[in-house]
Amino acid sequence: AVVSTQSTGFAQLASHQDITLEELYEKHAPTVVEQLCGQHKEWTRHSPDQSLFGELLLRSGKTCAKIMPGIYTIFKDCTAEEKDPELRMGMFTLLGRLLREAPVTSDAAQQFSAFSVDMIKEIIIPNLEWRAGRTAGSVRCAAISSLWALLRSGLLTSQQLKQVQEELMPQIVSTLDDDNCATRLVSCNCFNFLLNTGGKECFGPEELHKLYVELLKRLDDSSDELRIAVTDTFITFFSLFPEDYDREFYKAHLQALFRGLLIHLDDPSPTIQEGVFKVLEIAGKIHPQYLCEHIDNVKHKHRSSLYCDKLLTIFKQ
Repeated sequence: AVVSTQSTGFAQLASHQDITLEELYEKHAPTVVEQLCGQHKEWTRHSPDQSLFGELLLRSGKTCAKIMPGIYTIFKDCTAEEKDPELRMGMFTLLGRLLREAPVTSDAAQQFSAFSVDMIKEIIIPNLEWRAGRTAGSVRCAAISSLWALLRSGLLTSQQLKQVQEELMPQIVSTLDDDNCATRLVSCNCFNFLLNTGGKECFGPEELHKLYVELLKRLDDSSDELRIAVTDTFITFFSLFPEDYDREFYKAHLQALFRGLLIHLDDPSPTIQEGVFKVLEIAGKIHPQYLCEHIDNVKHKHRSSLYCDKLLTIFKQ
């Protein structure tokens, strides 16, 4: 109701001044944000000014470029750990909407991009840290959803992603094990995105070896939607193995991967079986003979040997 009243008020004000809404925002938004910056530290989730701030951001378009420093300050302060959890969740919801819905001009995108690294390091990552309680879990879910919106927005350059990757990946690995299923699913999407974007330049064998244990664990998740997302992530994961990967030196890692994946080649869900088969089609190229040895060892235990036989046909040629 507050947002609807504000929208009507903005339209009436523009009409009264005989200017467009866009011109109204361009003329007055910097002053309004400056005034809000003097009061935002006292906000709660139900503060009218917080609703005004949201309405202003979602409708200000290219004016965002001019007020980005003030916008960033408000987001940073209102998502601090000591703030009301409902306010923090509301601010992350607003941030996600802004990234998904607000019209972005080149100037606004450039300004948003300039603040993206700080936004991840100072706003999102601190709110991904594990804290006990359902409310803290809801804040993590809101924060990881904002991160996913930011990653998908295309506002982060590959160079900026490299700046945050080392600090961000451990937090995403941690939230992959969150109690909240939605948090785990979005974390998996972020995980896959960062692997894809970072590529072989950022993820060498040592880095990859640190990541697969959590992915294997998630194949036992209660959510099939998440498990399917994990198989997609594994496809990206195996695509990053270098051509000169030392198969013998790292044989223990391949053993853990092949064994873990082959268990789910006999999964009760046909969709998961198909997903894991596609993963092993790629993974087997790293060491075909070793995968075939593992398949021969477990094939007789599977309810159906269909996918085992397919893989043996592929890799024993």
